[in-house]
Amino acid sequence: MAPRVQNIPGVIFRQSTFLFVVLLLGISTVFFRQVLPTVWIVFDLLVVYLFFFCFYRLWLRWMNLSEKVIRLKIFWTALWIRVGYVLFSYLFYTYMTGQPFEFESADAMGYHYQGLRIAEYFRAGIFDITPLIYFEKFSSRGIMILMGAVYAVFFDSVLAFRAIVAVLGAWVCVMIYDLARRAFGLRVARLCAAIAVPAPPLIYYCGLHLKEAVILFLVVFFMNNADRLLRERRLSIRYPMLLVATLAVMFLFRNAMAVALFLSFMAALALTSSRVVLFSRRLVVAVLLVGSIGLLFAVDLASEAQSETMFFFTEKTTNLEQHMQLYASRGNIFATQAKRAIFAPLGFIGPIPTLVDTKQENIMMLAGSMFFRNAFGFFVILSLWYLFTAKLWRQHVFLIAVFFSWLFILSNSGYALQDRFHLVLAPLVILFGGYGISLADKKTMGYFQLYLLFLGAIVFAWNWFKLAGRGWI
Repeated sequence: MAPRVQNIPGVIFRQSTFLFVVLLLGISTVFFRQVLPTVWIVFDLLVVYLFFFCFYRLWLRWMNLSEKVIRLKIFWTALWIRVGYVLFSYLFYTYMTGQPFEFESADAMGYHYQGLRIAEYFRAGIFDITPLIYFEKFSSRGIMILMGAVYAVFFDSVLAFRAIVAVLGAWVCVMIYDLARRAFGLRVARLCAAIAVPAPPLIYYCGLHLKEAVILFLVVFFMNNADRLLRERRLSIRYPMLLVATLAVMFLFRNAMAVALFLSFMAALALTSSRVVLFSRRLVVAVLLVGSIGLLFAVDLASEAQSETMFFFTEKTTNLEQHMQLYASRGNIFATQAKRAIFAPLGFIGPIPTLVDTKQENIMMLAGSMFFRNAFGFFVILSLWYLFTAKLWRQHVFLIAVFFSWLFILSNSGYALQDRFHLVLAPLVILFGGYGISLADKKTMGYFQLYLLFLGAIVFAWNWFKLAGRGWI
């Protein structure tokens, strides 16, 4: 084995930040007529620099802390960062758009106004809100009900809802640490915590009025309890009940994700090594989960969730083509050339940041956040390659299954281009990325430099695609 590189997080910090600066300067020079607006140049540079710097500094500070201390440090550090961003984004959006909501906020405003109506019902003592949500998609009702409940208690406060989401986001970081500790050990867990706390995608969505941050919490909560159920020697009925309850709630937020989690867990029960899961536990848990889910789908309301979910799996080709035609109608004629074979492999490192002015404020604002995923894609691939070649994959079937099942869904649905649908992959990128970093040696880091060159070429090509498809070059 090649010798270890000292201070690998420091190397990642310097090389990744350098690449982003070079890309930003190079693309702005080549496509100077569509140079990124100054506000987004500054914003994206700060996001990239602060993430990699904080990742490096937190790793140095937390590498020798006890478990009790580090869990508190993770939660409170993550919470203050997220609360700070919630306040900043509230003021920033108010200044930029005249209201505390993101650019092109149709979904957010829809959830907000429906939440206000539901809050009025709750304050009046009316809890039958069927007339308000009957015509809403089943997978959108959860966020509306949650907003309505928060608004009813906190006097229609937008900030109160986002503060609660910030608390959930801090809890997500602690659960990522717990998952990494059980799966890969204490050293990797500390590394994953140092990545998760300042991770841009996990912070950004705390400042929006969308359901993605709540979905993220539900996904990590499910994964954490499922992993406990699989790995802990003592079988507790609490964990299967928590899994069923989480899945039931998930159908109110994102149907396909609920199905992906359920199938991933069943795959883990079937395929996980007997060193991790005893046969008797597999049988008991499988009967409990299947029986509970069967009861859930016997309820009339669940039939709506079932029909919405099955639409994707039966109409996935049409769904993908329709999305690509929609993108083409919005200006990019090359969108119709995008195929499933392109989306699937890019899922490991995508979405790709837009570093030119396409008049899409949300996408330009997210460039730095997307680059986080791009840079760590190398270590995700490294960890997965090692797990399969070292025949260790059966000890981590559940996490691997969730990762690949959602990649499959994205590549078939046309949502592979939308960052918000990639958010649920961020915890898995952190877990596998952190493990991949722990495996890195001098030879591996040489490949990382080649990967960064490859990544640079992809980012450049993507930005050309964005402009050429619109006829701007």
